[in-house]
Amino acid sequence: MHRLLLSLLALSACSLHAQPTVTAWPEFSCSDDAVVITFVELSICTSSATYNKVAVLAGSTPTIVFEHGDKRFDALSYESADKALSGLPARLELANGRQALDALFSWRDSSINQQALLQVFGIDAETQLRQFTKGDVAAYMRVNEGAADNTVFIIIGDSGSVYRLIGNFNKAHVQQWLSLLKVN
Repeated sequence: MHRLLLSLLALSACSLHAQPTVTAWPEFSCSDDAVVITFVELSICTSSATYNKVAVLAGSTPTIVFEHGDKRFDALSYESADKALSGLPARLELANGRQALDALFSWRDSSINQQALLQVFGIDAETQLRQFTKGDVAAYMRVNEGAADNTVFIIIGDSGSVYRLIGNFNKAHVQQWLSLLKVN
């Protein structure tokens, strides 16, 4: 009986590594002296207390880079879900990016193919996964300690486009980021 219980606990611990915690989106917080940038459907609150430089990059993938001193910068881009998710919706034969992200962030007893896709997205047993929601807006956070390419995918409804935030941030930084974003 003890072996069965230990086996079930071990199996449960292994299958939880790709399960995000679903959390409410933090309230929008923007001081009176801040500047609000409109980026497609998002309002982004920026201030010199948070960022020392903000640069807009033109091109096929619109991107805004937010510098935090000499040590860190974050890049927020807006791109098709297919491009941002490396073709995952088509691979999984799903209708849109939100369904693909829901699938990716909820795999439990992963098959070999699912494990390979998790690795493509940098998700392993130590990866922190979290999903933030507010109405029809969802943010999917993937954070690996100390990684320079931690990612948050933000999708509004069943949109064919995704906002992708990449940087060397942690879970607290993500919550701060989300409190500075508001859907127009």
